[in-house]
Amino acid sequence: MTIYGLEGRPATWILSRDGSGPSTRLLEVPAGWGTGRAGSFTGDVELFVLSGLVEADGHLLGPHTLWGARAGTTVKGLGSSQGASLLLFAGAPLRFMPGKGEDEADRPGPVSAGEREWMQMPGAPPNSRQRQLGRSLRGGSFWQTAAVDLRLDHWYADDEPTEVFVLEGTWQQASQLREGRQVAELAKEGYFFRPTGVWHGGDLTGTPTVAMLLVRASVEPAQRAAAPGDYPSRLR
Repeated sequence: MTIYGLEGRPATWILSRDGSGPSTRLLEVPAGWGTGRAGSFTGDVELFVLSGLVEADGHLLGPHTLWGARAGTTVKGLGSSQGASLLLFAGAPLRFMPGKGEDEADRPGPVSAGEREWMQMPGAPPNSRQRQLGRSLRGGSFWQTAAVDLRLDHWYADDEPTEVFVLEGTWQQASQLREGRQVAELAKEGYFFRPTGVWHGGDLTGTPTVAMLLVRASVEPAQRAAAPGDYPSRLR
């Protein structure tokens, strides 16, 4: 994948992409990737560093750091002098246009997950913890969740689309889809996307050991029940 305006060609894996353009990609960027010039992106951009170092808008981003910029707003360079692995959440078509964009005085700074406190979300199992990283430009919030020997005892539905990437360990995920219940088993670097309103959870969801996840979804589920509801009719 080559992003116009950024030097270098990262190895790229498309994790999800919808018809309106937004996509999620796993990138392995080589040393020297990017640009030190100021400019702006043609789509909203958010990235989460998995390993290595990334320089973004004058900030040095280490592992498990989240950063983002809205389309058309000035970014004072983006790249990696040493190489890095990262998740890229972006609108499309994505280009970096050198020159001055719009000012964004209230842009949140980068967030390092290690700087956030672990907490237990309302209704979450006692052997799990969450830490919120910030609001997403695509809706919902980013957070990390950690779980030890966890099996969910309820089903949930969210009012935002959900993305989950396994940072460490293993994770099993059950969802109530149009064709019936489906269970996905995910190892480290496993990923799934779930549309709004799809029921998920139950005792087939969790980990028999430990798991660390990066999640983009609602801060709290829109619905919670002992059994899954119907697959949303609008998605049929």
